[in-house]
Amino acid sequence: MDTLSITIIVISVVLAIAFKWVLFRKIQRWMDQDLIKQLAAGQLELETLLTHHYEELRRQGMKRRHIHEKLQTLAHKHEPRA
Repeated sequence: MDTLSITIIVISVVLAIAFKWVLFRKIQRWMDQDLIKQLAAGQLELETLLTHHYEELRRQGMKRRHIHEKLQTLAHKHEPRA
């Protein structure tokens, strides 16, 4: 194999890995947004609050599992009382 072939293979592999990583992160973000919408159950105020807390927890570097637990706890605290 010549240098050009090896270069093309290396670039292709790097781009494939980068694409997979970006796609994986995007899917995670969609899942998080779906969770927020599900927890808000159509309440725009609660959805805004949960989104704000989600962004704040992400900035703090908290793991997704813990973020989901905190969002669920927060949503249950703001449930309308029957």
